[in-house]
Amino acid sequence: MKLKFVAYTPNVETLIATAMLTTTSGAKPSNLFHRLLQNREKVSRVVGRLEVQHGSILEHNRLCWVLEAVEGEVLDILLRCRFFSFTRLGESKWLMSANLRTVVEFVESRRDPFAEELIEAIREVAPTVCRGLRRGKR
Repeated sequence: MKLKFVAYTPNVETLIATAMLTTTSGAKPSNLFHRLLQNREKVSRVVGRLEVQHGSILEHNRLCWVLEAVEGEVLDILLRCRFFSFTRLGESKWLMSANLRTVVEFVESRRDPFAEELIEAIREVAPTVCRGLRRGKR
């Protein structure tokens, strides 16, 4: 199985921090988002407090990969987590997509080479979430 990260919602962690702060702030979400875009350190601090019980705030994004795998491997992923979406691109090539909540819950359920590849893929777009997964914090 070979996984290549190809697309994602921009500013994923800023969106997460905005969703978290919206519940405790009187500010409009759009104002919060624009302020947070200017303060990466605050985004990291806020997202660092994230716990999976509040997983719905991890749903406001989309992550996409090209997966080279046989049908049985794709079926295994789907049986482990029905929230991944697959579109066949060719004989053994698939477009796979999910939101960050799906990835986090999948990785927490079982660590294997595929889960580790997912963690590595999100390292740049959601570094704080990725650090939490690597430490087993989430």
